[in-house]
Amino acid sequence: MSVHRISALAVGLVLVAGTLTGGSAQAVPGPAAGPAAGSTSSTASSTVTVSITAAHNVVLPATIQPGVNQLRVTTEARSSAFQLLQLAAGYTLDQAIADIDNGLDKGRMGAFRRFEANVTLLGGITILPGRIGKVTLDLEPGTYYAADVTRNRPSAFTAFTVAGADTGATMPAGPTIKAVDSASWSKRPRAIPRRGTMTFENVTDQNHFVGLVRLRKGKTAKDFGTWLEAQVEGQSEGENGPPPVDFSSIFDSGVVSAGHTVAMNYRLARGSYVLLCFWPDASMGGMPHAFMGMYRGIELE
Repeated sequence: MSVHRISALAVGLVLVAGTLTGGSAQAVPGPAAGPAAGSTSSTASSTVTVSITAAHNVVLPATIQPGVNQLRVTTEARSSAFQLLQLAAGYTLDQAIADIDNGLDKGRMGAFRRFEANVTLLGGITILPGRIGKVTLDLEPGTYYAADVTRNRPSAFTAFTVAGADTGATMPAGPTIKAVDSASWSKRPRAIPRRGTMTFENVTDQNHFVGLVRLRKGKTAKDFGTWLEAQVEGQSEGENGPPPVDFSSIFDSGVVSAGHTVAMNYRLARGSYVLLCFWPDASMGGMPHAFMGMYRGIELE
């Protein structure tokens, strides 16, 4: 199966908005509300207001404090994929945009490897109008970009500086999802609350993001794997039946580089879900991690 067919299928599954390809997955974080039971919030001094215009331009303070910050993100666009990133010294935004276009969108592995080698991805969230996405992370001093990656153009990337006194804030409590080994999920937790704050910890050597998609009644993660394998082998939907998942109830985070942690708010219906990652693997010619077995079942209670 070609890299381009794999990429087309991933886009067709509408689970790759957070992969910097400009997808339109409809993750729906909850509205502004108090923290879930048992969770704690960052101090008020660590809260940063971020707005995204209808033209997908990101507006936030030019300078924010180092330490733990909660970014409260809203959008006027139809849908926004908010992503935080940092570029290596000497690697420019224009180079990053070109490598996104050639590497992620067009499947050219040289450009994709260059992008991964020079960009640290710090997480984010897909956000819809009327909702507030909350992204919490611990930032070191330096220069960063906040982007709405549904548009791969310079105006969608806004530079900001992290400098000054540390916020003194702490990361919020909540269930922690871990990416482990190279492209696997930790077996725990088996269940998480259906809403609240989720922490994603990437302890692998690869970029990953959290995707959650609800299984249809009576279906299992094994059924999803069987269906996915059939797609890899090129079978049509008619040959293998409809997808065993319901795309009306999904969540996807921004992408997180190896060794980094981010917390995000979320709200989904109760039920059985598949936890997966569709980030492409350069060592496998761009094959999405889910096609390599990076999926498992999880309950939302």
